[in-house]
Amino acid sequence: MGSVLVYHTINFADGRHDCPEMISPDRFEQQLSWLSRNRKVVPLVDTLSKDRSKAVAITFDDGYRDNLTIALPLLEKYRLPMTLFVVAGFVGGENYLSEDELREIAKHPLVTIGSHGLWHRHFTELVRKDARFELIESQRRLRNIIKAPVNLLAWPYGDCNVELEKLSSECGYRASWSVWKGSNGTHSRWRVPLGNRDNMLRFIAKASGIYGLTEAKWHRVRHSERDPAPQIHSLRYE
Repeated sequence: MGSVLVYHTINFADGRHDCPEMISPDRFEQQLSWLSRNRKVVPLVDTLSKDRSKAVAITFDDGYRDNLTIALPLLEKYRLPMTLFVVAGFVGGENYLSEDELREIAKHPLVTIGSHGLWHRHFTELVRKDARFELIESQRRLRNIIKAPVNLLAWPYGDCNVELEKLSSECGYRASWSVWKGSNGTHSRWRVPLGNRDNMLRFIAKASGIYGLTEAKWHRVRHSERDPAPQIHSLRYE
């Protein structure tokens, strides 16, 4: 089974309770080493094909500077590709990639740039016009910076629904990724998040794809317990 892995920041504060998404460079390299020996790691777009059952893809969310300075050299070492989903409004902010740095990383042959929204908002809480603006404006800003197409999207907080999936398509995205939300179709494909609590055994389970199916099912059970009659929440037209 395949899996799409989600990273955020690779830095030296592994184990910090206030940043559960931060992974140390040493642990990240251990994971990359295991992947290079045991899995076929492919560019994210390759997982859109029907024959993706054993493929693993690496993605990063938000656009932290250490994705360029720490993560990329390790990915180069093992020749593993990654897709970086950038929050367009965060570019140039503290600890995030500057415009020049984003242009630099975007030119690397192992890297594909996608959108992670304009301001990292919960799309399911937005009215339709605001959701549409976020999708189009983030794409436009990133495209103007890197001078290349931006047609892949990762939903902030992994949060989407059926109407947002349709809107993503309408706004010109080729495909979109969530985390256990949506239909797991072209515009809500599931990804597996990683953090500093994932030891190698948990990482291997996540990279195998089995963890993802189990977690997705459990997520839906928990959701149904909170809402005995779950409904698709429509985008508000305001």
